[in-house]
Amino acid sequence: MVISDHIPSVIWNIAPSRALAVDFFFVLSGFVLAHAYGDRLSSSMSVRAFMTRRLIRLYPLYILGSTLGAMLIAAQVLKGWMHVPLSEFAIVSFFGIAFLPCPPFFDWTASAPFPFDGPAWSLFFELVANLLLASFAFLRRRQSLLIFLPIAALALAYFTVQSGTFDMGWKYETFPGGAARLVYEFFAGVLIYDFWRKGYRWHLPAAIAFALLFVVAMGSALTHNMFRMAWDLSMQLVFIPLIVALAANATVSGSLARLCTVLGNLSYGIYMLHIPILIAMGLVTNHLFGEDQVSGLTMTLIVAVLATIAAALVHTTYDVPLRNMLTQRLKARSTSAE
Repeated sequence: MVISDHIPSVIWNIAPSRALAVDFFFVLSGFVLAHAYGDRLSSSMSVRAFMTRRLIRLYPLYILGSTLGAMLIAAQVLKGWMHVPLSEFAIVSFFGIAFLPCPPFFDWTASAPFPFDGPAWSLFFELVANLLLASFAFLRRRQSLLIFLPIAALALAYFTVQSGTFDMGWKYETFPGGAARLVYEFFAGVLIYDFWRKGYRWHLPAAIAFALLFVVAMGSALTHNMFRMAWDLSMQLVFIPLIVALAANATVSGSLARLCTVLGNLSYGIYMLHIPILIAMGLVTNHLFGEDQVSGLTMTLIVAVLATIAAALVHTTYDVPLRNMLTQRLKARSTSAE
């Protein structure tokens, strides 16, 4: 769904709310990180140690996707298809290496905080939420979250109405709304985990959870335009967190479990590599067949297949080995410091 979101096509109007997949992963991330690190953050783990682990997890694929995106822009500049001053390219590269949004005043960046690999905006906000989770203990407490989340929900609703879309954060015009989007969704996931660990558990079969996610993505196609914003906002505020809460206790086995493991391993790589692959394929198909001569459905299928293959190769040959090496070095440094 995330791949198709970048390829306009009448066919994909069946799922006009597909970008809500990002909101689902924000909620899921809050739940998973609270589960994995909540107790340790409240006892022995420092903010620095936690953020180092998060950077080890996120940075390798982020910098790979950004490097590929930068190379594609450089290639277009060399071909004369784009004009990018070298000084501006260097500045954006510096901010990109630092995992920071670039300055918003360069025309060629098209108002994108991360022009080398657009989806990185969500990773930036993810790291901000991670830092908040680690730095402020009250954001790990149910009582505080029950006060904090309604305020975040109001902020999300305000920015959604103001911008006219729920899909905020990927460009500077909606950057504040993206922050509200991430903060609400992520800490909704943290709150869901707090209830879950205290025994408030509901069961929803995995197949039904997947079906509900599809309904979330396509549901606004069944609504009138004037109600679409209300649909999307209700999905963000209520139904996506509810799906995560209901599916948290779901179990899978056999082939389905193996498939879920594979998809889980590849999903981040697909997310970070699909835009460079999409741009590259767009350049290739425009050269071979003429501009916009390949249908959106065809391009979606091509990019999905190539991104999956690339993610699988990168997972085994680059991402996992590099993360393992960095983790071992971190452990060795911690041991020597003791």
